Amino acid sequence: MSGSDTAGPSRLVVAAAVLDRLEHPTTLLCAARSYPPEHAGQYELPGGKVEPAETPRQALARELDEEIGLRVRLGSELVAPGDLAVPAPPGGAPGDEAPAWPAMHGFRMRVWLAEPARLGDRGRAGADHQRLEWVSLDPPDRLRQLAWLEADLPIIDALVAALGR
Repeated sequence: MSGSDTAGPSRLVVAAAVLDRLEHPTTLLCAARSYPPEHAGQYELPGGKVEPAETPRQALARELDEEIGLRVRLGSELVAPGDLAVPAPPGGAPGDEAPAWPAMHGFRMRVWLAEPARLGDRGRAGADHQRLEWVSLDPPDRLRQLAWLEADLPIIDALVAALGR
C-alpha cells in the first residue's frame, strides 16, 4: 500500500491480502517497497489510494493491476478490531462508510482477502516494489519474520488469526 504521501485523517487507501487461493490457502503475496528511502525493502500488502468517484473495490482492482499486474477475485474484508478501527469520517465518500485499519500518514486502510483471478498468476514487481514474494503461511510466524511496514503488522496478525493458524 503506497503511503508515502501526506493526507488528512479521512483519506482512504485499500489493500489486498493476496493468497494463492481463498479456500485452504498456503501462501501470501508480500510486496517489498521500492520507495521512499526510509521504507525501501519493507513489506506491505499491495494496494493504494481510492480516487474520487471510485468505490474501494474498484480502486483495489485498479491499484493491483497497475502496481503488480495482477487481476484478483476478492473474498471477504479483513475488518479491523474495535480497539484499532478508525471510523469513517462523517459525510465521507460513497462506499467509505466502514471502519478501517490505521495506516501511515493519517490514512485509513481497508483490506480484503483475494486470490489471483487466473490460477498460477504470480503478479510482477513494478516501480512501486523491489520484489514480490509468495511466502508460506506455515509456520505462521514466518510472515512475522519479514520486515513489514509498522502499520501492516496488526493486519498480518489478524490475517494469521482469521486463517486459523
